[in-house]
Amino acid sequence: MNDEELLTMYRRYKKKRRIILLIILALLLIISMFIFLNFNNTSSDSSLQNNQSLDEEKDEISPIIKLKVSTIEIMKGGDIDYLSYVESVEDNKDGNLINKLKYEKIDTNKVGEQSIIYSVSDKAGNTSQEAIKVIIREPEIVQEPIETDKEEEIQKQPEDNNSKPNNNGNNSQEEQNENQTNKNPIVEEPSNNQEKIVKCFLFSDGYTITNVADACATELKKLNRTGMCSPLKDDNGIYLGMKLEVN
Repeated sequence: MNDEELLTMYRRYKKKRRIILLIILALLLIISMFIFLNFNNTSSDSSLQNNQSLDEEKDEISPIIKLKVSTIEIMKGGDIDYLSYVESVEDNKDGNLINKLKYEKIDTNKVGEQSIIYSVSDKAGNTSQEAIKVIIREPEIVQEPIETDKEEEIQKQPEDNNSKPNNNGNNSQEEQNENQTNKNPIVEEPSNNQEKIVKCFLFSDGYTITNVADACATELKKLNRTGMCSPLKDDNGIYLGMKLEVN
């Protein structure tokens, strides 16, 4: 080969080398960009997961259960509206958790003290519990007879005048009339025009399950009439106190 042919061949190979180098550089650039973008996405996902983990680790506050009462009293066999005693269930992260509140029903046929346990958990696993004490009592129905002074004094028989010594042998006319009056005492009949009396002794007025029956019976005696005391309860079966009915 002469010099001219060698020069021509060299120029051809030089162009090819340039093209090959450009292709290699383009591929390297594309691969570098792909690696860079993939690394950024992975870093972002890791950061989000780490932030979420940190947020969950920071949530150490339990939900708050607020109850309307701490103690209730019911009669044996009464019904309980469990959610009616719950005011609110709130969590600092999850908000209102009233729908996740759990509780176990009690047996109201067992007389004594029992507890309703309310519990709730948030997404972070924090749990709270609150309890209401339930006092279950036997129903008391009081109906006592009325004893009046008239009933105690009626038919007090005087001593027989014949058993007394008679110095004169004969009783005077005045003594005979008095004896006749004592043998037939006059009894006053109660008026039929008396109005019916209904009076309620409610727990909301300060009465308790231990003294409401005595208060009703005492009032019945004071009225000096026939009547009866009976338990008073609302539409849900919860006892409210005692009711006095006098004929």
